[in-house]
Amino acid sequence: MKISQHILYFVFGAMLTLGLVFIVGTGPNSPQVGRYQISTCLKREWVYVYVIDTATGIVKFVDEKNENKPFDEIKSSR
Repeated sequence: MKISQHILYFVFGAMLTLGLVFIVGTGPNSPQVGRYQISTCLKREWVYVYVIDTATGIVKFVDEKNENKPFDEIKSSR
């Protein structure tokens, strides 16, 4: 009898855990995680930073002037 009770508790716990995962999971209106990638390049004593928008393919160069600007305000490096 004890073994079947342990199995019942295990199944109940697994169903509860899966239910919570589905309820808390991301929805269609959630922000895109991992959309922007950063690439760096070291030439002589300077570090060049490029930000890549993986959804559109736009590559932007980030320097000291653009350091604290949102991605949409930085000019494209094309």
